[in-house]
Amino acid sequence: IVGRAIYYFVRITLVLARIFPVSWAYRFSAFLVFLSLKLDWGRKRIALANLKIVFPGKSDTERITILKEALTNMLKNYYEMAYVINGKIRAGDISLMVSATGLENLDKLKDENRGAILYSGHFGNFALMFTWLAIKGYPIAAVYKDARHFPDEYLGNIMRGLKVTPIKFKSDAQVTVEILRALREKKIVLMLNDQSHPQGIYINFFGKSVPSPAGPALLAKRAKVPVIPAYIYRDNKNHHHVTILPEMPLKAEEDNEKFLLVNTQMMIDWIAEILLKHPTEWLWLHNRWKRARS
Repeated sequence: IVGRAIYYFVRITLVLARIFPVSWAYRFSAFLVFLSLKLDWGRKRIALANLKIVFPGKSDTERITILKEALTNMLKNYYEMAYVINGKIRAGDISLMVSATGLENLDKLKDENRGAILYSGHFGNFALMFTWLAIKGYPIAAVYKDARHFPDEYLGNIMRGLKVTPIKFKSDAQVTVEILRALREKKIVLMLNDQSHPQGIYINFFGKSVPSPAGPALLAKRAKVPVIPAYIYRDNKNHHHVTILPEMPLKAEEDNEKFLLVNTQMMIDWIAEILLKHPTEWLWLHNRWKRARS
């Protein structure tokens, strides 16, 4: 029931985005968050627990303030992509919505005809980030998973329309093969690597031992491609800023397990650094520490 409701909510949103200007969507986002924070719901409790782990020294009021802005940004991101998908925001408009630093790090890859892993987390409007990069001519590929009750290839077809190469997730083994193929084709593959994974390796994340996927480190080693960190954030004028950083050099280790552990920890430490820098851009609703162990 929930999955079907989400599907129809998406369809209705796409219709409404054809009628109302995006400025209305921004105001509506703030209104929805105002109402939601008056209620007691499961994901809100998870988000506040997450915030307490990351910011133990802040007051409850300060943590609520961070969550309020983060939820507002999340809804704005959702509505913006609805306007992009239905064509109300076109390629020229997208170019004006985003500015970037560090594009020379991707230009170097294009000049050398090399693939790469574009490493990031659930920061800001990451869908807008890879859409903007694809419109700018970078060979972007991204992993997606079909949502339940959505038509087959619904999201994949949307991504193709935005000039992004979709990599459909069916299983860990299958998606590994597909990502390696994309890297051999000199694609720049976006990988978001900040969520919990039952088969992940345990690393330290804000003082707790939690599992994290070792995929980016493993794939970079197998394909012999660089890992390029990147993230996007929104300013108070709803303009987006993309930061592309230089290659993150992987640490060499003879033992494969140690290689994965050391480099996954290094990558997660970078996620933590960006989270502290832009806390209102992260997806706090995800239960990141649910598999924590002592």
